[in-house]
Amino acid sequence: MATKALARGMGTFFKECEHPESRWSKCPHPYTIKYRDGGGRQREEGGYINQNKAKDRLLEIYKEKKGPRKAGTSEALEISEMRFENYAAKYISNRRRGLTPNTLDQYEGSLEVQINPRVGSHRVGTFTPGVIEDWITAMESDKVGLASQKNAYLVLKLVIDSARHRGAIKLDPFLDIAPPDYVPNEVSIPTFEELMEIRSAATDDDLRLVIELMSGCGHRNGEARAANIKSIVADDAYRIREQIDGNRFNPAPLKHRKRHAFRETPLPQKTREFLMHFAHKYGADKNGYLLVKGNGSGNLHMQQHFYGDQTLRWRWSKCLDRTSLEGKCTMYSLRHYFASNCLTRGIPITDVAEWMGHKSIEVTYRTYRHLLPGSITKAAKVLNDQL
Repeated sequence: MATKALARGMGTFFKECEHPESRWSKCPHPYTIKYRDGGGRQREEGGYINQNKAKDRLLEIYKEKKGPRKAGTSEALEISEMRFENYAAKYISNRRRGLTPNTLDQYEGSLEVQINPRVGSHRVGTFTPGVIEDWITAMESDKVGLASQKNAYLVLKLVIDSARHRGAIKLDPFLDIAPPDYVPNEVSIPTFEELMEIRSAATDDDLRLVIELMSGCGHRNGEARAANIKSIVADDAYRIREQIDGNRFNPAPLKHRKRHAFRETPLPQKTREFLMHFAHKYGADKNGYLLVKGNGSGNLHMQQHFYGDQTLRWRWSKCLDRTSLEGKCTMYSLRHYFASNCLTRGIPITDVAEWMGHKSIEVTYRTYRHLLPGSITKAAKVLNDQL
């Protein structure tokens, strides 16, 4: 893949298509930029409609890495006087092309629910460590979940850092602020016998397919709803390529991954057999999707072509009503079952983290550490053999 580089340190831009470089200006595919952030990590952003847009964004990033602009410039003064909610909306709008639908929903949700109601009316230039500390304290007083607190903190910092780099804020208001620390609660994991009870109570095959993928391959709910017969890349491997967006009911990139990125998970024989059974009984649409509305009717362009999250959650609730597990398990417990099944049988936690699509192994370790109760004792015995 050919790339075009700008000045040293500014990055490159290119197209992820088969057209030669000489035709880039005429082909309809968007440009992607590649650069290194302030911490030295390589980043990519896509969706730029022409070279000028890609170059402008690279130049903007380059200037931001060079450091904050001097306060007192007309732009800095203008931003400093803006209400935070207005500047944040402008910031998100300018970045919309390079964000996945999931990330965009997270940013807008945090702004709407946790940030703007509390600090949205503040002028950007008035943010200080005291304002940030009071905001965190307010979320704690309102008993906002730690996961939501952490997400909101990251979004607020992203927007404020942008204003600071433009000279609208002189000192970093996040200096010496301790961010909310999200520690997952102990998870609810069904036993094998309870999983069998759930399977028996799932009278709808579409719900049963979601159950099999979540418990057998570690799918998230939205990933299971994007079940695709073409994703069986080997008898024992399933390639998770996308998920169904909960708000738009369309295929979307995976969580923590760019568009077209994927991850592969083990495909147990029992899970594969049910996938094949479902495909044989109900068929798939022309793109291989299994859980689609209108499947077999010839009307594949109807509104909400894919199953919505609430549809299957309602069926899940009815399924639990037919078991002894009401109030004990959620749909996500099926994904926890997959992790438990792996870890209690000695599969490395690094592999499990990759298969589950966690952003970092720390998430996996914090959530499932209790499933490795004998790790220190076991390690001491193993190490002693060579001592």
